[in-house]
Amino acid sequence: MNNQSSSQYIQATVVNHNTSKYTELMLRSLFTRHPSDLDLSITVLDNNSQDSMRELEAYTREKGIPIRPSGYELKTKWNSHGEILRKFVLEHPDCNYYLFLDTDVCFLQEDTLPVMVQELEQAPTAFGIAPRISSNGESEIEEKYWEVIYKSRLHPCCALVRNTPVFRRVTEELGLSCVQYLWAAGEEYLDTFKLMTMVMSTHGLSHILSAKMILHFFSVSYDWEPPHVMAYKAELRDRLLEEYRKLQVF
Repeated sequence: MNNQSSSQYIQATVVNHNTSKYTELMLRSLFTRHPSDLDLSITVLDNNSQDSMRELEAYTREKGIPIRPSGYELKTKWNSHGEILRKFVLEHPDCNYYLFLDTDVCFLQEDTLPVMVQELEQAPTAFGIAPRISSNGESEIEEKYWEVIYKSRLHPCCALVRNTPVFRRVTEELGLSCVQYLWAAGEEYLDTFKLMTMVMSTHGLSHILSAKMILHFFSVSYDWEPPHVMAYKAELRDRLLEEYRKLQVF
């Protein structure tokens, strides 16, 4: 994987929010599950994290992956994720695809990204593609969650998007952030990428679902889940991270 030039086939980014162990796992699984000649450049953007980044920094140095400040503090009044991704897109115009990654994903299957590229190329009216999601690393999420996770928006946990004039214009003018949509009868919360997904549909463009599947821990940078749930996620993360650390992938 080429991580030096600013002009790459795929420009990827991940935003770290005190989730450095998860970010390390995501990166290690990405490199392990993909061929070394995958034409991809990845940048870690950090929101002034206060957790230990020693192992993450050592690994990114080894791989030539830059860690750069996002320009935002860890705590902001509103979610800064979408705005950070918007800035990344506008600062990296030279690529064929953008790959947006959450820190808390882990690649489970070989060649996930090349397959997603191929699937996207075979769908001319699709602007982006996302993998199927597992929350335990073994089975796909239940069908009752598909509307929220798959259908209503292109989920930004692992989203591959064509770099087109339409996408860049929508990103520049409307952004990729969360939106509180106010209308006469009430209001609706549009999560990161949902407004963008809706606007892309007005251009006759949709998002599709890959045959490939990844693990997504969900919401690890927030504190709204019970301690036992967070402990389960951390235990699974640490077990997988230990396994990947034992592997030497160049």
